[in-house]
Amino acid sequence: MSSNNQILLVDDEPLVLQSLEEIINQSGTYNVSVAENGSKALTMIEHDNYSVVITDLMLKDITGIELLKSIKTRMPETQVIMVSGRGTIDFAVEAMKIGAFDFLTKPYSPPHLMEIVKRANTYYDSLVENRQLRGEIRRLKKNYEIIGSHAKIRRINEIIENIGPSDSTVLIQGKSGTGKELVARAIHNRSLRAEGTFQAVNCGVFTETLIENELFGHEKGAFTGAVQRAIGRVESAEGGTLFLDEIDTMPLSSQVKLLRVLEERSFQRIGGTKPIHVDFRLIAATNTDLQGAVADKLFRDDLYYRLNVINITLPELSERISDIPLLVNYFMDRYKTSSKVRSISAAAMDLLIKYPWPGNVRELVNAVEYAMVMAKETEIMPSDLPENIQGTENHSRAASDSLSLRETERELIVRTLRECEGNKHLAAKVLKIPRSTLYSKIQKHGILIEDRISRSGSRGRNDDAPSVLVENWSQ
Repeated sequence: MSSNNQILLVDDEPLVLQSLEEIINQSGTYNVSVAENGSKALTMIEHDNYSVVITDLMLKDITGIELLKSIKTRMPETQVIMVSGRGTIDFAVEAMKIGAFDFLTKPYSPPHLMEIVKRANTYYDSLVENRQLRGEIRRLKKNYEIIGSHAKIRRINEIIENIGPSDSTVLIQGKSGTGKELVARAIHNRSLRAEGTFQAVNCGVFTETLIENELFGHEKGAFTGAVQRAIGRVESAEGGTLFLDEIDTMPLSSQVKLLRVLEERSFQRIGGTKPIHVDFRLIAATNTDLQGAVADKLFRDDLYYRLNVINITLPELSERISDIPLLVNYFMDRYKTSSKVRSISAAAMDLLIKYPWPGNVRELVNAVEYAMVMAKETEIMPSDLPENIQGTENHSRAASDSLSLRETERELIVRTLRECEGNKHLAAKVLKIPRSTLYSKIQKHGILIEDRISRSGSRGRNDDAPSVLVENWSQ
């Protein structure tokens, strides 16, 4: 059986082994296995996964150091706690260099031991989760998918998959920082034009004159300073994709010219007289209500309907908090070559999950980059995060002062389950608690979960499949 709470105890003194087993079992948290010598321990780790191994340093058949080396070779994520009656600094230093989680000298107090076991098990969980997230990130990157497992992101990836091979015009809507250009690039990479160029233009940074020159180019002598011909983005997008961001800022006169290009698939450079035929796919994006702009006569209705063939609306990051761990690990992987950081602490991740993210994914990217630069160790701690995010914990505490501890816990579980579409496995990861603990708390608070009916029509329990929260639940 493989479990994150699997503990292996190794000692060739029966009384010591029995005492150690009793101490661990008293917590009721872990599944304990024992090995009377190093050889048996090696056999057991061949057939099972353990989150923590506690071994005596001086075994009769092999040394604890040799066992530690074997464990780290076969199961690098397993955390090993070394125990010895000989508290020499040399042994401790050697063990820590090889990868031991901690080194205890006999006699030790049971509370101190259990605290170390708890920390070692939590660290193991974080390593396993990080490995799984990195695997998911590699899969998503390979398939040009948008990072996220939330239902809205899964739906967007389905749409991208379906519309990629077509030449249909796409309008992407979403708040600033939600990843509109990433979606546009994903569509391009999925299309039959993937080998062509992807031309991105931010319409919001150009004046009326400059936006037309940027899009259509000009002939030599077309205006003062035009000393040679310039090719515009429309022409450069031949055989590829043209992405127009912040299209709501485009002047009305330029909108007329863009509409003509879309309808006729030809244009003229500024100062030119010869029509130039072009073949490109258009993807437009806006962070405002384009329909409202049409109603206010700020955007042409005929261009709006020409753009709004396929509409993709991106959710804000606060709507999909269950994706934050995946995104954090993705961005950490991006910046790892210029940083010593290799992991993030549970406390730091908790602050990132609680923060409201008004700047959406772009703000999260900046926060992760900041933390990796500021981190003093190989793990990101709460103190490494930007100050406004560090204050999240105090704001959350102040907001919940009026609630009882039971009410606060119940509200957090319900909100997380809703964000995770009822997926209990994912909710447990977000809450940083074992699934068994989440199940007991769901039962304790009377939160009802209704499984979805499978595609085959039969109702079955699948913790990894999305579930639905029943609207009414008993107290």
